[in-house]
Amino acid sequence: MRRLLLPATLVALALAAPSPARAQSREDVARADALFNAAKALTDAGQYADACAKFAESKRLAPGLGVTLYLADCYERIGRSASAWTEFRSAEGLARERNDKRADVARARAQALEPKLQRLTVVVAPTVSQDGLQVLRDGIPVAREEWGLAVPVDPGDHAVVASSPGRAPRTFTAKTSAESPNATVRIEGLDDGGTAATPPVPPPSSAAVPPPGATTATALPEVPPTGPVVPEDKNATRRWIGLGVGGLGLVGVGIGSVFGIVAKQKFDQSNQMQCNASTDKCFAPGFPMRKDAESAATASDISFAIGGALVAAGIVLYVTAPKPQPAAGVVVTPAAVAGGGGALVSGSF
Repeated sequence: MRRLLLPATLVALALAAPSPARAQSREDVARADALFNAAKALTDAGQYADACAKFAESKRLAPGLGVTLYLADCYERIGRSASAWTEFRSAEGLARERNDKRADVARARAQALEPKLQRLTVVVAPTVSQDGLQVLRDGIPVAREEWGLAVPVDPGDHAVVASSPGRAPRTFTAKTSAESPNATVRIEGLDDGGTAATPPVPPPSSAAVPPPGATTATALPEVPPTGPVVPEDKNATRRWIGLGVGGLGLVGVGIGSVFGIVAKQKFDQSNQMQCNASTDKCFAPGFPMRKDAESAATASDISFAIGGALVAAGIVLYVTAPKPQPAAGVVVTPAAVAGGGGALVSGSF
């Protein structure tokens, strides 16, 4: 009976949770709220695995006490006792900071899970070099302070990966269950990392021997042509920056135009709502619109000013960037001429 009452109390208290204060943006809050409602619906339908995933994503987008309690309860329902215990402990800490009465509920649920927790211990032998050694448990880094400690884990299979510079990673497996709640992984050595093999050098092919009396022609050596060297255009970046700045200026001018149109429309509407266009005096119905028109006009002026300045700066950057000049060079190309070999020489200066 106590197990049934606690979730009911948890649900009632979580419904009163304040809006998350650490959300990054309004879009994150909206997505978190949609995920939270969808997770609640899945919970009511008994689809706890899918509900837990949505609760977890909702908490990532907008952390809060209410969603943490729901996530912890969901993890407990699908048998992830260690994850549920961790979330209940986290919820208790949040509640203590806010002097929230839900701290006692979270603590009671965590204490009820402690006797059921399964634990995994990672032991690194003293003979293993710790220089650059990294240990991962189920993809999560294991700090050196945790080596040798029995850490709560969810039931099932677990993978521990140890890696070190110059050595191949080594994977150790372990399993915890109700029958074997404690497991230990001992890292006593790492495999040496392999080195890339050097491809064999093919033996030189035997030269063909010409028949007696045959004349041999001496082939001209292939001389790669050397052309004029064109220096690197170090000012291309400056011209691209000029184009980018000018583009931003055009965007500012466009925004200023939009605000100008809005200001004109608001001004005309205010004149129709008991405002005097010549004296700028407005009665109550037209006063808000006149204020909106003034705000839009101010935004238009600012956008035009900034946009015009950016366009001018972009033009200056682009126009004043020096153009690269090709350097002098000589081109040497092999050629056959009467009586033997030769070369053609051309250049630019």
